[in-house]
Amino acid sequence: MAVRNAIRRIQKWDSNLSGDVLSERVANLKPMMKSQIETEFPAVVAVENEVKLILGETGLSSSLNPPYLNFSREVYRLSKRFTSKQLLREVNATMAKWIARGFDQDILERIRNTVFTLTAPTP
Repeated sequence: MAVRNAIRRIQKWDSNLSGDVLSERVANLKPMMKSQIETEFPAVVAVENEVKLILGETGLSSSLNPPYLNFSREVYRLSKRFTSKQLLREVNATMAKWIARGFDQDILERIRNTVFTLTAPTP
């Protein structure tokens, strides 16, 4: 069975991204999208405020706040996708990534435990 050739794929991609098509799709989805962000943005702001309190208590330079806030947003996103042991495994892998980037493990653990009320996964 043959696959679609590259020219056909490019034509289809181009037609799906024409201004009129995109404009109509966005207009149709905008009410639902707005409803979703009206729910999510306050929750994200609450997480970020809690993280900033933790960072303020540590005496960490404010120039290092963005990466820790990014870590917290990543954990928040994971908490929307996973639950239970799988969530803990995903958060543990995320923490390992941020620790490898040179960020303080104690602060990351405090964010994980305090803001998200998670604890380290058991092997």
